[in-house]
Parts: sequence; structure tokens; C-alpha cells
Amino acid sequence: MDDKLVFMELSALLTGLKQQILDDPEDRKLFEPIAEEYQRRLSGAFSPELDKLFNNLLVAYKTLAAATPKPAIDDALLATLQAKQEFTDAEFAAKQIVNIWYFSQFHANEDDEKNGRFLDGGFYERGAVWPLIKTHPIGFSNQPSGYWSTRP
Repeated sequence: MDDKLVFMELSALLTGLKQQILDDPEDRKLFEPIAEEYQRRLSGAFSPELDKLFNNLLVAYKTLAAATPKPAIDDALLATLQAKQEFTDAEFAAKQIVNIWYFSQFHANEDDEKNGRFLDGGFYERGAVWPLIKTHPIGFSNQPSGYWSTRP
């Protein structure tokens, strides 16, 4: 299993976005380059120590996913992963995977988290939060200019 697929599957497991990230063929084509960029940004922003823990988490997931038969990406697999020491050690990194997929922003370290500093994931308008709250991203719309002035 290549690194991109490992990150995509781990992302789907942690976020609950399996349908969007993996199952829908059209969405998957869209999300593959996004996943590559998210993984690159996370790995590049983390300290060497946190990046090592992040990579250990990817390896732990890859090991679980390599079982025969291949396990379903579901709550049972998530519970198994969460019971691993690699997950406990990299829980901060796991939370940033969720942040980057939902909000296209993340914290590089725990100090940034405490102080409310975020780094940009690069795909704000593609954040998974927008369909959940049934709105378009703030500052982005596919409606014509002035659409807000007419009552629905």
C-alpha cells in the first residue's frame, strides 16, 4: 500500500469521511491531490519529533490495514488503532489530520494550539465542514454577485 493511500485511509478512518475520500470515484479523484498536499503540509510543519510520531501512526495504520482479510474502515478499526501506543503518542497529530480535512487548517504544535495559531491547509473552500453546516465557505460562493440581496 503506497503512502498516499495509507494517509487517505487513515484520514477517512479518523474523520468519518470514508464515502467522500475513498468510496465515491469522482470525489476520490478530487481528494487524491488534496490528500497529498495535506500530508506534505502536516509533515513539513511538524517538528522532527512530532513528524516521527506522525509517521509511526501511519505505519501503525498500514500494519492494521494489511491484515487478511482487509478490515473495514469503521469504528472497530478506529478502536483498535486508538488502543495502539503509536496512536496515543501521536494523538496530537491525529487531531490535526481531522482539523485539516474539516477546516483546511491545523496546528503545528501544542503551543500553537494553546495560543489559537493555525496554519493553512490550502483548501479552505473544500473543507468538509461546509456541507455539514449547509452553507458555502465564508468568502466563497458559486452564486452570482448580489444573490444575498434577494430573499429566498
